[in-house]
Amino acid sequence: MKRLIVLIALITLLALPSFGYCGSNVTSGVTVQIIIDRIRVDLSESSSNANPFWTDANFIQWVNEAVETIAIMTRSMEISEDVVMVDGTMSYTLSSSHYDVSHCIHDTGINGSPKRYSILARFSPTVPVPPQDKRPVLWWEWDNELFIFPCPDSSISGTTIVAYMVERPTIIGSATDTIPTPAGLDTAILFYVKAKGYFKERSEEKGKFYLALFNTYINDYRRDVKRYDITAPPQSKEEAK
Repeated sequence: MKRLIVLIALITLLALPSFGYCGSNVTSGVTVQIIIDRIRVDLSESSSNANPFWTDANFIQWVNEAVETIAIMTRSMEISEDVVMVDGTMSYTLSSSHYDVSHCIHDTGINGSPKRYSILARFSPTVPVPPQDKRPVLWWEWDNELFIFPCPDSSISGTTIVAYMVERPTIIGSATDTIPTPAGLDTAILFYVKAKGYFKERSEEKGKFYLALFNTYINDYRRDVKRYDITAPPQSKEEAK
């Protein structure tokens, strides 16, 4: 057991320096070809092999799987879109390709106003609907449409809702494409692709080992970088009132 722990730690330490610090969502600029070359070395297969057991097409497919899984599980690919409010219009089409809307902010555009920005709440059937207000209060998404409540009137028309979303990555089509996920997650891609490579050659235990490394890396990223598992601090009695 001790040997296994040491081996996992050693592999992680060796993989990290080449692919950057995971505290940022900036990409490393690493291409898929660099990932492929690295994996071939780790799998002890020459890149000059005319008939490779693991083809570039295999690796590109597995990189796509890893990138999509990472984007969904870590929500690390972040984009925003401005939606201009229109009098009498409750639903708006979002043009950005995305998995989910994270949160929305209303911007009146009035410089210097302490009430320029307000954070909207995500609608849930279990949450009581607040009293009617002119400013947007709730949002929800349905069939790629962003719904805003209360329905904007003429006093809200022209103001902006900023929708913050989890971006859906573009499909990687060739080895010259760059990795779209944050630099700190390139190591996770290595683990995933290596696992798939071992599964293809029926090395089940090695495949499971690297898939476990992938899952551990993703969970650590969610906890330590994105901090999804950190709960809000308890409120004082005065704040609760």
